[in-house]
Amino acid sequence: MKKRKVLLFSVLLSMLILATAVSVTSAEPVSEKNIVLIQGYSFQPPELTIQKGETITWINKDSASHDVKGSFFYSGILREGQSFQQTFNDAGTFDYSCSLHPGMKGRVIVQ
Repeated sequence: MKKRKVLLFSVLLSMLILATAVSVTSAEPVSEKNIVLIQGYSFQPPELTIQKGETITWINKDSASHDVKGSFFYSGILREGQSFQQTFNDAGTFDYSCSLHPGMKGRVIVQ
C-alpha cells in the first residue's frame, strides 16, 4: 500500500512539473523593444511609440509597489518583479501614471 502511495505521488508530481514546463515554454515571447521598466520611481522609457496591435510589458524593478493606470487600462498593484501587459489596438496617444506615485508619468504613442 505504501509503494502505491509513493508511486501515485511520483506520477502526480511528474504531471505537475510537465504542465508547468509546457506553460512556460509556450508563452508568447516579449519583444525587448516593447518593455517599460519601472525603476527609480520612473517609467523607462517614459515615452514609447508602437504600431497598432502591439503589446507593451511593464516590469516593476523597484522594491516599492507601483501600478500602471491609463484611461482604459489598469495593472493593479505590481510588486517587485511583477509585470503587466497591455495590447493597443487603436491609434492615438495614451498617457498613463502610477496612482501610488502621481509624479510617475508615461506615454504610449500608437501609430
